[in-house]
Amino acid sequence: MYAQEQKLKKLFTEQDFCELENGNSGILTQRKLLAQSFAETGNGIAVLSDYQKDISYIYSGAFGNKIGLENNSIKESSAFEEIIFKHVPHEELIERHILELRFFQLQKSLPISEQPYYCMLNSLHFKTTNQENIPILHQSYYLESFPNGSIWLALCLYTPFVENNKHIIREIINNKTGETVLSDKYKQLDKTILSVREKDVISLLAKGQSSKQIADILNISVNTVYRHRQNILAALQVSNTAAAVEIAVRLNLIH
Repeated sequence: MYAQEQKLKKLFTEQDFCELENGNSGILTQRKLLAQSFAETGNGIAVLSDYQKDISYIYSGAFGNKIGLENNSIKESSAFEEIIFKHVPHEELIERHILELRFFQLQKSLPISEQPYYCMLNSLHFKTTNQENIPILHQSYYLESFPNGSIWLALCLYTPFVENNKHIIREIINNKTGETVLSDKYKQLDKTILSVREKDVISLLAKGQSSKQIADILNISVNTVYRHRQNILAALQVSNTAAAVEIAVRLNLIH
């Protein structure tokens, strides 16, 4: 798994989980059947992620054979589907990472009852066992959350589709209203990821300043700079400063 995906995984699996009043097993069974039905009907790939247990259930139709999924039902000991991501180009994984951050921020701002109506939609490419690059439509839903807002079950769907003049799809859609979440909303969500001081620090890091130099410029201690740097890595779900700067630039957090 790429380092940024490992960090993004922690964002989900280290939430504050609890038990539902009526138990979790019945709901999980229903959602597993839903994922399996999609794979069988559309011959695509469906991944149900259980963030509480850090497990994913992967179901595949005929298309799964194109990327080497020999079994149509796989239980993987990770909530993130590494056996899927390894077929996706690095650049597309970064863009997916950014969209997932935005989707997560949006979901946290919504009432729990509204969360399942929103869908993250983006186009990817899978490299097949024959080294072909096949365009894929990826859809992601957060199906179940706990009363405290922690996201429990997510469903990802992967289906081959026909590209339209290489048009890249990266959208969040409300499937209840048919409306697309506009870029102005993204910008508002992006602003909430880092504090004002963290934006100052990441901007200076992008200019090549050391922690000591940043401390002098901002008139704070070096230890405080270190703390801000750790908070930035956690907020952007990356493992090093270079990745943090790259993601911050793409989110327009550098000033």
